[in-house]
Amino acid sequence: MNKIFIDCGAHCGESILEAKRRYGNDIKIISFEANPNLAIPLQNHFKDDLNVEVRNEATWVEDQESTNFYLSIDWSDGSSIYKEKKSGGVSDNISVNIPSINLANFIKKIKKDNYIILKLDVEGAEYEILNHLIEEDIIPLINEFHGEFHPDKIDKPELKDLETKIFKHFNDNKINFHSWELVGNQPKAISRNIWKNHYNIKPITFVIPSRNNLEFLQLAYQSIKDLKGDHEILVLNDASTDGTQKWIESINDPKLITYHNEGPDRIGIVGMFDKGIEMANTDIIMAFHADMVAAPNLDENILKHLKPGTVVSATRVEPPLHPDGPEKMLVDFGTEVEDFNTDKFNNWVTNEYKPKHDTLTTEGIFAPWCMYKEDFLAVGGHDELFAPQSKEDSDLFNRFVLNGYKVIQTWEGLVYHFTSRGSRFNKHAGGAAGQNSEEWLHTTNKNMRNFIRKWGTMVKHDSLMKPIITPKYDIAFKVINNNLKILEALEPWCSVYYGDGHWVQYSHYMNKEENLTTYNMDERVKPNDPTLHNFNHGIIVEIDGHKVTNEDFQLLQVLPEVLEEGGEIGEFEYGNNGMKIIINDLTSYEKSLIK
Repeated sequence: MNKIFIDCGAHCGESILEAKRRYGNDIKIISFEANPNLAIPLQNHFKDDLNVEVRNEATWVEDQESTNFYLSIDWSDGSSIYKEKKSGGVSDNISVNIPSINLANFIKKIKKDNYIILKLDVEGAEYEILNHLIEEDIIPLINEFHGEFHPDKIDKPELKDLETKIFKHFNDNKINFHSWELVGNQPKAISRNIWKNHYNIKPITFVIPSRNNLEFLQLAYQSIKDLKGDHEILVLNDASTDGTQKWIESINDPKLITYHNEGPDRIGIVGMFDKGIEMANTDIIMAFHADMVAAPNLDENILKHLKPGTVVSATRVEPPLHPDGPEKMLVDFGTEVEDFNTDKFNNWVTNEYKPKHDTLTTEGIFAPWCMYKEDFLAVGGHDELFAPQSKEDSDLFNRFVLNGYKVIQTWEGLVYHFTSRGSRFNKHAGGAAGQNSEEWLHTTNKNMRNFIRKWGTMVKHDSLMKPIITPKYDIAFKVINNNLKILEALEPWCSVYYGDGHWVQYSHYMNKEENLTTYNMDERVKPNDPTLHNFNHGIIVEIDGHKVTNEDFQLLQVLPEVLEEGGEIGEFEYGNNGMKIIINDLTSYEKSLIK
């Protein structure tokens, strides 16, 4: 009787060597390894051993010419036929296409007088394979069962039912299933450091709005072309006058897609970026700034975490133009293109960089961020309220989180970020490295007021840049002894502002703000006159303009948090100057702001 060792999941050949040790060198070994980065070197290693056959196929429940096999790029032994595998960095964005075989049919073809030893270590696929062997009545043909089960590694609840069925069958028929757990220092036939040399990476569309950033844009473009994946680069040229369009037209690259706003007025990030999303030809998009340089392996380190319902941000490495923070690295590779050395940066990333935290992922979001295009469209894209730019990203991030998306920052995927060259430090807009432009000061002040109008608070996030979203209540301010200064300070912080006095004197403020917002100011600012309004609001705050102080103003800014923590229907005094809060309804509507 001949012994045949069927090895499902060869990895680096440990099981082949172990089978020879246990059963002798003359045992016939048929070894299946789905990852070609391992299978091909194993074939070369054992090419002169007539007792060993290595096949680059996945063992499965049916014969298929092409099967997606999802690679773990963290561990050489974590890849799986299941994209739902929760460990090892498996993602449906990184895979190889290989044939699969129907293991039941394969075993049927082996002569009945052979002694068959089956070893299954197939990262979760063992459940469906064993169930298929039971249903096809193959189990009696197998003399020994060895392998591993992976009950907590696959996010497929139906596998639990199969596990119960399989264990019952083995117990009822008094069949032993031996553990094949090998220790880490088990002899290997080939190196475990070659497992991810070749694989398919899902393409990303890098969406890059750019205005007069040619020298930075050229760096960004080349760094993306140097990545492993065959990605699409979408440059949105927003009325540039620095030769950007001429440079674009000089490039013969089918993966470079462009949109040109001829100007003379710019559209801004809000309009340009959403235009780019419409044009993207891939399922995955990445918001990338023209003043960023992609580090080696940025794409694979982003994609291994990316799933539907997630947004993955890279870690920014920046020169010391802004204060340091726990979400980024301050390392000075130059503040201008002429100071920057790509090889020096890449060498640092590859050989010297150490993440700031003990974990390789944290929760937070900022550019550059990557997600499925469908998820971006599901929240309606950017809000035109924040055109042309500034606070548009904070608004978008709030809506991502409210829509239930998981926000992840990877500390393995890096970019070098020269920082704020779109408008804030853009020399063509009157800025410079570390020097704010007048254009940026205007838009950031304008849109901070719009952000407060929409969300009821200023931009909030934790130390790692995960958005903090407070409830959005229907709050009305009723102000006596009103004046223009109080109106300007308080109006953004409420849903409706009711003020007394001569209404004509407020028309200047109303007209000014109408040009700075998409909100209807006539709906937001009204006379404090009970004959005209019934003041039907969830919360009403009564304020005396003669008494209100800076301290009161600060208390009004945190009113949503106060109401969230301990608000209840009724009335109470607020602050030390007689402000009165009347709570009629604590219903909040921040989720209505998602789209």
